[in-house]
Amino acid sequence: MRSMTGYGCGEAATPDTRVTVEIKTTNHRFRDIVVRTPRAYICFEDPVRHLVQAVISRGRAEVHLSIEEVGNRKIAVKVDKELAMTYYKILEDLRVFLALEEPVRLDNIISQPGVLVPSEIPADVNEIWPLIETATKTALAQLVRMREIEGENLGRDIRERLRHIRDLCALIEEEAPRVTELYRERLSGRLKELAVSVDPVRLVSEVTLYAERADITEELVRLKGHLIKAEEALGAEGPGGRHLDFLFQEMFRELNTIGSKAQSLKISQLVVEAKGELEKMREQAQNLE
Repeated sequence: MRSMTGYGCGEAATPDTRVTVEIKTTNHRFRDIVVRTPRAYICFEDPVRHLVQAVISRGRAEVHLSIEEVGNRKIAVKVDKELAMTYYKILEDLRVFLALEEPVRLDNIISQPGVLVPSEIPADVNEIWPLIETATKTALAQLVRMREIEGENLGRDIRERLRHIRDLCALIEEEAPRVTELYRERLSGRLKELAVSVDPVRLVSEVTLYAERADITEELVRLKGHLIKAEEALGAEGPGGRHLDFLFQEMFRELNTIGSKAQSLKISQLVVEAKGELEKMREQAQNLE
C-alpha cells in the first residue's frame, strides 16, 4: 500500500554531461503524468513518461528533466546574412551622407546586434538517453520508497480505526436485542397512562412488527463483512485506495441504515462515533494509490 504523495531525485553524469531528474507526486483521482524537458531534448518526454507509468498507477506526477554540459562546450555561430546586408546598406548610406572616404569595414557590420548568434551544439541524443534513463530510475526508486513509508503510516492509522469500529459494532450488536424490549415497555407504559385496555395478543403482534422493522442483523452482517474486506485490502499487494474508498462508502451506508432503523439513543450515539471514525478513514484512503 502506497501513498500518492512523494518526491524523488536522481542524477547521472559523464565527464561532459550531467542529467538531473526530479519527480513530485500528489493526489489525483486518476493517473496524470507531466514531463518537462529542455526544448532540445523534447524527444525524451514519451520515453520518460513510459518509465514513470510503469511505476505509478494513480496520482499526479510532475517530472522535471535538466541537462547540464559540464565539460568542454561545443559552440556554433549562426550568421544572419540578410540582417548583415541591411546593416551594410544603412552604414553605406550614412557614409555617403556624411561624405566619409573610409569604406564600411566588415567589423563595422559583425559588431551589430544579431548578425552573429552563438549557440551551444546539444550533445548527441543517443549518448544522453542512458543518463536520462539512469537518473529517472534512481528518482523513481526514491519516490516509491517515500510513498511506501507514507502508505505504511496511513495503513496503520486506518487499521486502528477499523478496530475501533469493530468494537463499536460489537456494542451495537449487544444493544440491539434491548431495542424491542424497550419498545414493549414504552408502549405498555403509554397504554397504562391512557387507561387503555389492549388485547395481549394484539400487543405481542405490534411488538413483533416493530421488532421486524427495527431488526439490524443484516446491516451488521454486511458491515462486519466490509470490515474484513478492508483489512484484506490493506494487506494486499498493489494499489488499493479506490477499493478502500468504495468499501468505506458502503460501510457509511450500512451505518446510516442502522441508525435510522434502531430507535435507540445508545445505538445512535455508537453510530455517530463510528461514522466519525469512518469519515477520517475515507480521508486517509483518498491519499492512497
